Order: sequence, then C-alpha cells, then structure tokens
Amino acid sequence: MAKDTIYFDSFAYVGKRAGKDILGPWKTDKLVSEMERCAIHGALVYHNVAAEVHPGVGNPIVDEICREHERLYPCWIGLPHHTGEVPAPADLVKQMEDAGVRALKIYPRVFEFEVNDIGFGQMLEALEAAGILLIVDRGLDDHGHGQMSWEELRWACEHFPQLNILLHRVRWEATRQLTPYAKAFPNLHFEFSNYQGNRMLEYWCRTLGHEQLLFGTEALEKSLGAARAYVDYSELTGEQRNAIAGGNLARLLGVDLPEPYAEPRTDDAILDRALDGLPIEDMEVIDAHAHFTHEETQGATRVFMNGADLDAVVERNNRLGVNITVASPWTGIWTDYEIGNEETKRGLKAHPDQFIGYAVFDPNYLEDPDEWKAALKSCYEDHGMMGLKPYFPRMGIPYNDPRFYPWWDYANEHHLFAKMHPSDNFIEEMHDLATRFPNVNYLLAHSGWTWKHARDHVALAKAYPNCHCEITFTSVTNGTIEWMSEQVGSERVVYGSDCPMRDPFPQFGWVAYADISEEAKRNILGRNMRRIIDQVSLPGK
Repeated sequence: MAKDTIYFDSFAYVGKRAGKDILGPWKTDKLVSEMERCAIHGALVYHNVAAEVHPGVGNPIVDEICREHERLYPCWIGLPHHTGEVPAPADLVKQMEDAGVRALKIYPRVFEFEVNDIGFGQMLEALEAAGILLIVDRGLDDHGHGQMSWEELRWACEHFPQLNILLHRVRWEATRQLTPYAKAFPNLHFEFSNYQGNRMLEYWCRTLGHEQLLFGTEALEKSLGAARAYVDYSELTGEQRNAIAGGNLARLLGVDLPEPYAEPRTDDAILDRALDGLPIEDMEVIDAHAHFTHEETQGATRVFMNGADLDAVVERNNRLGVNITVASPWTGIWTDYEIGNEETKRGLKAHPDQFIGYAVFDPNYLEDPDEWKAALKSCYEDHGMMGLKPYFPRMGIPYNDPRFYPWWDYANEHHLFAKMHPSDNFIEEMHDLATRFPNVNYLLAHSGWTWKHARDHVALAKAYPNCHCEITFTSVTNGTIEWMSEQVGSERVVYGSDCPMRDPFPQFGWVAYADISEEAKRNILGRNMRRIIDQVSLPGK
C-alpha cells in the first residue's frame, strides 16, 4: 500500500529566492509541516542564497537548518576551485564529509564556468572517488539552455562512470533526448517534479529499470502532493515504487531511509484515498481539460506521449476514478481541425459514457456561413459534442475576433462551454466575450500556472459568473488552489489534467493534497463541471 512507502525527496530548497511571489510559501517550518501533512519523510535541500549569491554564504546556513530539522538533509552548492573562492577539491570533499553532506549541486550557467577537463575535471574526479552525488539542473533558462548541455553531460558521464549524476528540473519534452543518454549511462539519474510525462515512470521501468529514477517535488515552489500522486497511482511493482520513492536516493547518498511518521490520520476521504493511491469511488469525477492523439500514435510535435490516444487516456483516468474525460484532439488544435473533429466523433462512438468532446474550428479556413452552419450541426447536433476549444497559439486569431462569432453565437444559444487558453490580450478578450456571450461557460485554462495567472483569472471569475478557474499546469504551483478557492469559492474552480501531454496523476494530487476541505475538493473534482455540463441544451438532446 502507498501509505507504507517511505518518501525521500531528492529536490527541495530553503531560504529566500529571487522572484518569489508575495503569496508563495517559502519558510522552512512550512516545508517541514507540508512534508508531514503529505507523508513525505525526508528531503535533500540546498539553500537558495548558495545557488543565487555564493556557496560561501548559503552552504553554512543549510547546514544549520538541517541540524535543526532531522528530516532535512543538506546539499551544498559547488564552484570550481581555481579562483580560490572554494577549497581545492580534496579539501572540499573533506569538509563535506565532516559536515555529513553527501550531495553537491552546480550551476555552471549562473556562475559562469564550463564543465570540462580544464574547468571542473579535478572536482568531478574528487567527487567520484568520495562517492558524492553530483546534481545539476536540466530545466531551461530564458535562453532555452539548461545548466549543463547534453554534450557536457555526455562528457561527464563518460569520463567519470562511477560518479552518480542527478538531473533536476528535466522537462516532459525531453524524452527523445534523454532516452539514449539514460540508456548509455547508468550513472545518469533524474527526478520527476517537472518531468510529469504521461506514463513515464512505467516507460522508464520498462526501458531501463527503476534504479535511475528518483522522486522529487521542487518544494515549496510546487505541490508536494502532486509529486507523490505521480508515484502512488502509477502501475509499479512494490519494489519499483519503494526504490523510486526513496530507496534510490538513500542508496546514492549512502544513508538510511528516513523514519516513517505515525500512521497518517485524516477525516478527509479524498486525501485518505490519495495517500493509498486508490481511485475515488463515491462521487463523479470529471477531467475537464484533456487531449488525445491520433489512434495508436505515441506523440505529437515536440512531445513523446506514451499511451496518448483516447482509449489510453480514458484508461489512465480510470485509475483515479475519473468517470468522464472532456477532451479535444491534439491534431485539431495544432493543425487540422477537420481531422481532429473526425477523431472526436470516433471517440464519442467508442466511449459514449466516459467521453465528452470539444469541437475545434479554425476561422482561417472557415469563411462561408453555410459552411459554418454545417460544421456546427455535424459536431454538436449530430454527434453530441458540448465544448469549444479555440486555440490562439496556433490559430493566431483573438478570441473576440468577429470571425469567431458564428461559433460564439451558436454556443451562446445552446449554453455550451469553452476551454480558453491564454492569449496575447486574454483579459481584454475575456471581458468582451463574457459580456457579449453570457450564456457560455468559460473555463479559464491553466489558472494555477503562476500566481499572476491565478490573480488574473480570479479577477475574471469575480466579475463574471460564467468564468471558472480551471487549474492545470506542470508548475502545480503550491498554494494556488487554496487561494483560488478562498477568493471565489471552491464552486468556481474546476479540475483538469491536460493529459496526455502530462500525466493526469500529479494534477489530481495537486487537488487531493490541497489544504482545503473535503467538500471543496469534491466541488473541484466533479460537481462544478457536472453543473456546467448540465446547462448545455443541444437541439434534440
């Protein structure tokens, strides 16, 4: 059972950080209390001042914090020794061993050094000899670069085969690049806080085993429960789950696993099921934001999507207890709406009780009113689709452009719902649409993406009763669900997963572990979307 698994977090940090939103949590006591609430038993942590200013400032602080909190394990930030800013490699390793520090993280792009034989070779040699874990970010900066390039990683893995390397912040788009590297180098490891790809734990266990896979949360920036649910609900053996959740990190650090907490006690039935990795069975759960690829395909454009057609998406959602998946076709939103709508029609025939379709239209290809009329009738009246999925990033047309009016007029007449991805002038467009077409229910997609998105979407929801905050994004921003529920009421927040681009389990965990009432979770997970669906009034239905 998931409750018996020991969770040892490979990616957390403490201290102030640049760019933190005023509402974002950051204090160490909050991290420790969230770990206990989510039953995460230990965490490897570094200090943001060490990562953003200098190791000499931040490393001693993280040592002190970890002495005060037995469930926190220190990770230092490292630099090359040539300038004399840090001790020579052998001396640094000795200091780390004396302080009980078993991991070193580096930021080559932040601190402007190269990872090669001249710049960092001596340090890597010393770390390898001492069995110290090396950690580096693969998340992309503003220029599209990770802290180490793939070629730098290849060099380090090849020249120091006994040096264990852990990648933080690998993104879900990285699979096509990561797969050959992970296969070639068993000393290369990665965690999944940002790498929430669909069915990827299962994929990697099949592809290379579980020894290179680690549990990570990126706390407190991200929801701890989201990361936990990704492991708990995945189709893993007990051995795989225990290793990924904590055993692999303990082995790499050369430490014992943290002690378990006392048996978690909760009067929240949703959280209780999540802690055991069990589906919700006593209510209707609706995923309001999903996609699917062409039948039996394994991806689309830049993303490898493991198990991504509609059959696989519905099956994956069933593990959570999702009764209805409301989805749009990837092909339709990305390039060809006609192919996409045909895929949706086939899906409605195959899954009439578990699938509701979003229709997709691109006004760049629809000009004739009769053509609009026929297309709308086919999707909505003949095949029972209920939603609209305009998509500005690919269509390039403002949502309130008159070219969309035939669609909006029809939706307003029949009380349909629309999933609205942010656009260049999203707030202005939504003010116009919510007023002009008041019978349409607008799901403001990715409301939990950042605190700014949360604020903007909450303001719209407060102004218009037909605007609702749909949560999903890989960022699983810690605290946004609680804040949105407080600001507009949990009755105006809607669950969606955005699968299969990302796995639905972390998005579900984001809600299940949110620090809100059980009734609020039930609203978000299904009741609110059911109310929106029930308002739809298609002719003849």
